[in-house]
Amino acid sequence: MGVPTFLETGHMQEGFPIRVIHTGNQFNYAAHWHDEVELVLVNGKSARIGVNDHVCELEKGDVLLVKPGDVHCFLPGTEHLTIILFRLELLTGSFTTEAEIQDLGQLFNKTTVIPSNTGSQSNLTQYIDDIITEKKNQKPGYRWLMVSRLYDLIILLLRTKVPVTTDESSSSGWACTSSKKFEFLESVCEYLEEHYAEPIKLEQVAEHIKFSKFHVCKLFKEIKGVTLMEYLNHFRIIKSEWALLFRQDTILEIAIGHGFNNVNSYNRLFKKYNDCTPSEFRKKHRTNITKYGG
Repeated sequence: MGVPTFLETGHMQEGFPIRVIHTGNQFNYAAHWHDEVELVLVNGKSARIGVNDHVCELEKGDVLLVKPGDVHCFLPGTEHLTIILFRLELLTGSFTTEAEIQDLGQLFNKTTVIPSNTGSQSNLTQYIDDIITEKKNQKPGYRWLMVSRLYDLIILLLRTKVPVTTDESSSSGWACTSSKKFEFLESVCEYLEEHYAEPIKLEQVAEHIKFSKFHVCKLFKEIKGVTLMEYLNHFRIIKSEWALLFRQDTILEIAIGHGFNNVNSYNRLFKKYNDCTPSEFRKKHRTNITKYGG
């Protein structure tokens, strides 16, 4: 996608390492990333999911496996998904051998498309349905059984030959949650996204994460491909889109409330990322909104 995105946190409830989400008709969601694996099953007619610099055009029954740290978004033309989020720590207990970790690394160090014909041949959707059913019915011991079914699903994926991947060359490697760069990026993004409505200065970010200004700028640009301020301003634009859709505030009020000094700079940046003005965006999209629920 080539644009700044936001870190999404708080997926898991009560520390449980699996979350199941069902989306409705015309599901859209802004570019984001997180440190959980995301498995997306297309239940509707089609889905358009952006991953890094690619757009995956998916059909009913296709499965997308998004690796931790990959930037992804759900674009217009996407409908009726089942999303399963889970943490990699679940799969790497003290009993796990080095060879098994390498096998998992080969599976999870890239984002992968599993076509519906491959999934049907291996009964992949049945394993996913089992996890969903346990979550829905919540009979005694259902959380243990969800974990068990997830292990079954992972084993199936390890043993299934998957013919299509979105971008093998851009893999950042196994266990990105333990990488120092990922920790740095997470700290910076969390700070920016907590204080985006304030007049943030580079000195504040550097002081917060105990880095020099030079290293903050250099490392952030190296990882994200954009400057820290470009990331911050685009995140402000993303947040303002929701305000335009769901609130009655004026354009000026939204601009000031999202960290912009004036409406002119807000309009200019908004048009850069959306090819339309805030007013045009509000008029076009306000009647067709779907929340991200689960």
